[in-house]
Amino acid sequence: MEWRVEGTVGSTFEAWQLTSPSPPFRSSYGFNEWLFSDRFSGQMSSSRLGPDAFSVRGKANVPVLIDCANPGNRPDAGDRPPMSEDRAVGRMGCFCVNRHEAYTNSLFLDWSVRRVGLKELWTLKWYMDFDTAGSWTKAGGAKPEDWPEWMRAFKDY
Repeated sequence: MEWRVEGTVGSTFEAWQLTSPSPPFRSSYGFNEWLFSDRFSGQMSSSRLGPDAFSVRGKANVPVLIDCANPGNRPDAGDRPPMSEDRAVGRMGCFCVNRHEAYTNSLFLDWSVRRVGLKELWTLKWYMDFDTAGSWTKAGGAKPEDWPEWMRAFKDY
């Protein structure tokens, strides 16, 4: 049996949608797909979220579900922000949607929920080796003028 999943990508104010298989399904949140990979747990024998994920330190900084323009993605610290507010593209870009005036909402691995600044996305612990002080953070040397114009006035992290 072969499965084919089809759908449409969302945007800042459009939910993504799966159209096939039926019935159609819409949502505005997406998964941190790293949670279901070897890279998160560090266990090369596992391809899904294992018990180690729940014993990691800093669970309050590990996103599980977050506002997203598609069902999920695997962002990396070096991912560039979207050049346009209207185009949520790329691995980090699909999570960088301005739905709440420079913020987004997220459920974290400790099961807390909070708003996250759009520039703060680059400081979250998406997977165990994610560089939370990468080039798109204040600690990594990012300046407001480095960001796309639509994000420059947002809070820096």
